[in-house]
Amino acid sequence: MATVGRSLGTLVGHRVRTTLPNNIEARDIGDCVAAACLAHDMGNPPFGHVGEIAIQELFERHRESGWFRAFSETERHDLLAFEGNAVALRLATGAAGPLSPRGLDLSCATLGALVKYPCASVDALGKEAARKSRVKHGIDTPELELYAEAAAALGLPEDAHAHRAWLRHPLAFLTEAADDIAYQIIDLEDGLRLRHVSQVELLELLRPLCEHDPRCPALEPGRDREAMLDLAGRLRSIAINTLIHEVADVFEREFDAILDGRFDEALVGHIASRHAIERITEKNVAACYSARDVLKLELTGSVAIQAVLDALIDAALPGNSVSAKHLRKLLPGVFPEADLYTRVLRLTDFVAGMTDHYVVRLYRELSGIRLPGGRD
Repeated sequence: MATVGRSLGTLVGHRVRTTLPNNIEARDIGDCVAAACLAHDMGNPPFGHVGEIAIQELFERHRESGWFRAFSETERHDLLAFEGNAVALRLATGAAGPLSPRGLDLSCATLGALVKYPCASVDALGKEAARKSRVKHGIDTPELELYAEAAAALGLPEDAHAHRAWLRHPLAFLTEAADDIAYQIIDLEDGLRLRHVSQVELLELLRPLCEHDPRCPALEPGRDREAMLDLAGRLRSIAINTLIHEVADVFEREFDAILDGRFDEALVGHIASRHAIERITEKNVAACYSARDVLKLELTGSVAIQAVLDALIDAALPGNSVSAKHLRKLLPGVFPEADLYTRVLRLTDFVAGMTDHYVVRLYRELSGIRLPGGRD
């Protein structure tokens, strides 16, 4: 994603060069978007979007718990609508020891490029929202004031009719597009590798994005497996290059509307090859994301995430059960001396930062399925 973001940002930088300050080069735009893409991935929980849903469902089950009801409205919304995007902002800006009091110390422009959904959780309007920047939230309660300062420095106006919401930064459109491009094409290639997508299907889906490029090889099936995987890698590069240029075309065409907030949609939805991308997305959903091995893996991940987070939250609450006392001793760094909301948020970030393998292993240890130090 970061490589796509750098190429896209640099290309757009060249396209809008005359509007940039004299000390800003096109490659600076590319570096800014690439950094935002890297920071965005920090917030992804184990098992991706399924992990997000698992965390949301856990807090939904605790909606009527006394400790949960004690939180403010925005704090409850933060947890019920848990968002990896908001975690990424917190990780990028939160203090990480005396040598890093401001986290990654990113520029305001990079923070603007990172926050695709610049609003508080209570201001998110859902999937049917007309404005893409309000479909979800990207700022949890603790980071609202920090982002307000960055938005003021960037000249991003605040929505007077919302609790806390701002106009989306122009570079956030590029971060979003890099995400849309990279994962749809790469997931399709992975589908071929895992035998969820056939040679014929992959070639037909990528043909509209590749056939007009002079570097495109013959799009004929029947190759042996290694040759086909090699061809898929070459086609992935060509397809992504096509999409980068088409997204840059849309950004340049809608530039003025993006700056004043009239355009608030996904750039990929307006490219010349949007129907090709839609077909790829449909195939990924039907064949890749719904494959039996994928579904079983995500089911395991969902159970593991909820069990681990539930055990950690229980240890953060007042009480001295054996499991709570042991967890506090084993993981002292994740139970800060702070108010309960901050402790729960820290634990949620801790789980969101785990790898797929680690959260499943920890779940097995906590549940007694696997003895500590035993082999998986």
